[in-house]
Amino acid sequence: MKVRSIVTSRALALAAAAISASIALPAPSAQAACMPGQLRTIINQINSKFGRVQVISTHRPGARIRGSGKASYHASCRAVDFHPPRGKYGAVLAWLKSHHSGGIGTYSCNLHHIHIDTGPRVRWHKCQ
Repeated sequence: MKVRSIVTSRALALAAAAISASIALPAPSAQAACMPGQLRTIINQINSKFGRVQVISTHRPGARIRGSGKASYHASCRAVDFHPPRGKYGAVLAWLKSHHSGGIGTYSCNLHHIHIDTGPRVRWHKCQ
């Protein structure tokens, strides 16, 4: 039983490291462990097509939407915020609008990142 536990722990650690490496998480890979395959696939497609993105936020337990107070898709691990590769913001956003069926949000005013989620097809922009 102990050998199986060590092997399972090692396999989980390797899988978490692979997830972290493939989507460039700045935080521990456990943050992305719950990320739906749909979002992981989109991030990996962007990485392949435009260059490596910098993921800045995935799962944030208890996250709320400013203004409404409703639970954010980040709270249920159904959203990712990221910086596209330098100089590729517009191209990545255009590609997402034609390839991603969930929500897409953009931010300006010193943030300049893109948000994608597995919710309904909603497009929005905020200055924060």
